[in-house]
Amino acid sequence: MQYFEVEQRGPIQIWKINNPPMNYMTGPLSRELVGLIGKLEGDDATRVLIITGAVEGKFITHYSVDELAASAADPAECAQVMPRFFAASHRTLNRLMLLPQAVIAAINGDCMGGGYELALACDFRIAADGPYQIGLIEILLGLLPGGGGTQRLTRLIGRGAALEALLFGTAYSPAEAGRLGMVNRVVPPDQLMPTALEWAQTLAQRPPRSIAAIKRAVYLGADRDLETGLYVERNEMAGVIISEDARTLMGAYNAAVAKDPQAARSEFLRGIGLPPTKGR
Repeated sequence: MQYFEVEQRGPIQIWKINNPPMNYMTGPLSRELVGLIGKLEGDDATRVLIITGAVEGKFITHYSVDELAASAADPAECAQVMPRFFAASHRTLNRLMLLPQAVIAAINGDCMGGGYELALACDFRIAADGPYQIGLIEILLGLLPGGGGTQRLTRLIGRGAALEALLFGTAYSPAEAGRLGMVNRVVPPDQLMPTALEWAQTLAQRPPRSIAAIKRAVYLGADRDLETGLYVERNEMAGVIISEDARTLMGAYNAAVAKDPQAARSEFLRGIGLPPTKGR
């Protein structure tokens, strides 16, 4: 791999983005990302993915403006090529979003434009505190976020806050991004990877079929009308309730209740004493 360092820690896979000095997103980097996503889609042994930057102070600064400007140099050709280019970008980030694994963006530096759009396609965003910037700043270049940012940010923080961020092109500090809900947590820099790994270790113990089903119900149902969302939910429930993991866990819980209902409530439901999940 040229642009990603891949590390496997048991059921947790870590992708470190490495395109120094600025860690720009580029066409070749995006194509490598597609290949990694394809491998992970069929990887039953990996239960959680963490994505972070390998360059100090950079998650992904933003998409290469050199590439975008070169594409726009011939307006007629650009009008033909760009819709296909951004359709491919949307497909890539949709595939990342719908991976059956839980996906954590561990933001360790500048995360703007296409970099933040990638983070938006992850399930969780944990940011290290520090003197760097997070945001969708494309309007400052006469553009708009073309990798799904207008849609995902609006769904994450609401229309009013998203329009403020998008139309002003504000680059936020991690603390400001945290207050707006653009990231889930802001932690001290030395706690970024320990926190991401702690989350990942907990998620890796959850039934993987339930993780995948919950993600589909949220991403494919929650932004539609209520009845459509409920349709998605009940079909996902019909699939997971008959899984081996669900039947094992429900049986173990009922056995704990029969033994000591108070202990079942205070321990089992906090994850203590759960049988290991098998993904079946």
